[in-house]
Amino acid sequence: MNKYDIRITGKDVKRFIRNLYSQGIEFFYLEYGPKTVLIRVGEADYHKIKEIKTIYEVELIRVHGLIRVRNFFKQYRLFFGCLAIGLGLIYFLSHVIFQVNVVHNKEEIRNLILEELKLQGITKYRFVKSFSEQEKIVEDIIKKYRDQIEWMEIERIGVTYVVKVEERKIKEYESDDTPRDLVAKKEGRIVSVEAKTGSVLVTPGTYVKKGDVLVSGEIKNKDTVMAKVHADGRVFAEVWYDVTVELPYHYSEEVKTGNKKKALSLHWFQNDWNLFDFSPYEEKNEQELFAIKNPILPFSLSWNLEEEIIKKDTVYSKEQALLEASRIANEKLRQKIGEEDTILYEKSLKITEEDSKIVIVIFFKVKEDITDYQPIKEEPLQESEES
Repeated sequence: MNKYDIRITGKDVKRFIRNLYSQGIEFFYLEYGPKTVLIRVGEADYHKIKEIKTIYEVELIRVHGLIRVRNFFKQYRLFFGCLAIGLGLIYFLSHVIFQVNVVHNKEEIRNLILEELKLQGITKYRFVKSFSEQEKIVEDIIKKYRDQIEWMEIERIGVTYVVKVEERKIKEYESDDTPRDLVAKKEGRIVSVEAKTGSVLVTPGTYVKKGDVLVSGEIKNKDTVMAKVHADGRVFAEVWYDVTVELPYHYSEEVKTGNKKKALSLHWFQNDWNLFDFSPYEEKNEQELFAIKNPILPFSLSWNLEEEIIKKDTVYSKEQALLEASRIANEKLRQKIGEEDTILYEKSLKITEEDSKIVIVIFFKVKEDITDYQPIKEEPLQESEES
């Protein structure tokens, strides 16, 4: 229901109010001043008051209800009209491709892909394709040129399609039977030897240095080399590492609450507004799901997924810091060693406290594949001496 706030000014305004009462005017609000009165009435009663001829000054102050919204849009109709045209223009420009770039060093591959994309409707001044349509186009092109194309990806960057292509290279695999030794790529203590071919020269418990021969490709009978083979296998050894971790006692992190919602955002230059969001998150991470924007225009509209977070400050005790340092050191070490390598033992060697942080040196024993390869040099034949 529409309601109107009216200010009536004049001498003896109470007399005028009594007159309105007598004519059946209903008041929702009434407040007297020295020479004024503020009243709130319905729409029909407002029109009755406007028709009454009086010496009092009757002034409309405010309107409540749908008519206020209507008047608001009527007052700013030029702005909203320009906004609608602008958003429509953004939507149009942001859904038209102005450039297609194929990234490859061979011109024939670039031309081949451009021609296929054109047949599939991906070319300049055409509307963008959906993600599923792009995936289907990529799949069709790879299937059609499976002997030439290994991998392909279409990435949309603004109003440009960037197409990345990897050419298929057919390799001819030949068996490698070059004579070689298995050698140690680092020092350690041998744990196990898995030899397929060659003569094993080390046993578990043997200490080896980098470059030592572990499995020889030379097959000997006593001191005589009977044959030279392509040694194959793996050798695991106990290898030692020192990992240093610096950890502050005071630590800040972002914790996800699990609360999520979608929000419509208006962006104007460097300013952002969430539309129709009456309970915004204090801290949040945002992921853009859909946007109407264009680089040449100063405003845009986006549909975002917001995830609420809480910034959490943690103060570690010394015991907690040691546990966290151990976890970090294990992660660092895992990045250095292989997937099949195993951490056997760890121990904190040195703990130093500096200001608001702790520095810890942790010693590790790791069962690691130390296999490396070294070709066997062919020795020149010596001519026999004539007696």
